Amino acid sequence: MLIKCVIGVFVLVFTVGGDVFAEGSAGKFVFAIREPFQHEDGFRAATQMLERGRGTTEWWEFYQYNICTMNPDGTDFRRLTDDGLSRNPRWSPDRERIAYLSGVDGAKSLYVMWADGTEKKRLIKRHYGIQDFWWSPLSHALLVVVEIDRPKDPLENWMVTVDGKIKRWRPQTQQWSEGWLHWDAKGETVKEPKRRLLEALPKGATWPEWSPDRRWIAFTTDGVLALAEPEVVNMTRKWFLKHDEPPCHKVEEWSPDGKQLLFYVSGDICVATVEQGRFKNYLNLSLYKGRNATWSPDGSQVAFIGANLDGRRTSEIFTLDVETAKMRQITSTAYDYFDLHWR
Repeated sequence: MLIKCVIGVFVLVFTVGGDVFAEGSAGKFVFAIREPFQHEDGFRAATQMLERGRGTTEWWEFYQYNICTMNPDGTDFRRLTDDGLSRNPRWSPDRERIAYLSGVDGAKSLYVMWADGTEKKRLIKRHYGIQDFWWSPLSHALLVVVEIDRPKDPLENWMVTVDGKIKRWRPQTQQWSEGWLHWDAKGETVKEPKRRLLEALPKGATWPEWSPDRRWIAFTTDGVLALAEPEVVNMTRKWFLKHDEPPCHKVEEWSPDGKQLLFYVSGDICVATVEQGRFKNYLNLSLYKGRNATWSPDGSQVAFIGANLDGRRTSEIFTLDVETAKMRQITSTAYDYFDLHWR
């Protein structure tokens, strides 16, 4: 352990397995863990010995999910919930709060809590479904895709402040509800794209990933990773592939500086470098199947969830160095990890 002084401020630096982390700058993981219940059905699920033809297979009969945090070197593991129904945690940009979902299928609630798990507050109560949500860059509110139990136009977008105030949108078309409403770069307002953007983009383009400066969107079309500049498309009413796009099955997220994209090809975690709306290069970063890939706060590493390397059936947390592709297994436990987010 080293003590290091930078401009009069002391920074704690610790070394683990050859990697150096500065406390605070390295950020923190938040995730859900899945554990089987300590009863017969839970034991059968853990040992993969459920009876064939069993009448019901609802996950909450066998498993419990809870939200936890941990340092990126595997230390300071903390369990923040104990209801057995909590998933999909996400840090607020200021890393002071965590938003998460709780409840069984068909009865989802949105909660926020402080980073230490205290003062849990329910913002949206028991809705049919909550498809996705995004923190405001100001950390004061969330934009939420809520699914209503109705046969026509089931999706709505709600802006929910951390003190519980709700503003609802019913977009002109249901497709707008699928990730097109977005926070502006400052986080002060929610913006609706113009209809001509959707008319110019390929049919079926949904759930775009907006760059941090909100200038670009990334999405999949015809099996490739595509980019568009919404303001330009709005003006020209035209968009086309540039034929340098890599194959892609799913887009994950932009890097904090907006210069790289995480995406998946056949389950492998890949990264593309973007310059002025074109792909400069792309790399299969993991050479290994993974999920929930997420950037470190400084964009130098990626964490993800993958299969345990020692052959056990659990899923574990790994990190990858973006420059060297060096992979490191952080955890080895008797439970599974889900919904990883690093900030």
